[in-house]
Amino acid sequence: MTIYLMEQVTPFYAWAKMALSEHTVIGSEYLGPNYRSGQVVMGILHEDAESLSFESESIDIIVSNDVFEHVSNPDAAFRESYRVLRSGGIMLATFPFHSDKDVSVVRAEYVHGTIIHHHEPVYHGDPLSPKGSLVFTDFGWDVLDRLRSAGFVVCIEVYASKELGHLGGGQLVFRCNKYNRSSFNHKGTLK
Repeated sequence: MTIYLMEQVTPFYAWAKMALSEHTVIGSEYLGPNYRSGQVVMGILHEDAESLSFESESIDIIVSNDVFEHVSNPDAAFRESYRVLRSGGIMLATFPFHSDKDVSVVRAEYVHGTIIHHHEPVYHGDPLSPKGSLVFTDFGWDVLDRLRSAGFVVCIEVYASKELGHLGGGQLVFRCNKYNRSSFNHKGTLK
């Protein structure tokens, strides 16, 4: 099984690499626009979520922990994730979800190589940058349709664990499945 984590310099990646050693675990970071996807820079695999270097249908599981809000064009990233997943594959994604918003808010975007801010810039922690990572999108309920438009069958799960210290209402996890047509009956529902 091939598992792709959209992170490489985090404790979670180190844990996954060790705990899932019987599988192929690939991690990456986004290192900036000067690198091409698939390039290794000082031991770190660079991947642009909007243009992944992986072959189509080559990954069984994608784990994306708080990445998509930092991508200029998340719809392109959703399509790329769908493309590289094998049929029957799954993407588990977390990102800040604004349940009070029907439509996602574009905070910033790239226009001809320049970042245009539509709202006050917001940055989240980034293990590779003391400045942090710019938030491009505040996702609202339409993210479900956007993930479906990429091809996914989507559900939202809530993860909480007293034993592992995940408390306070739970972590929302977007479970995005890639099914082939034979997975559905004549009514269009899963068999």
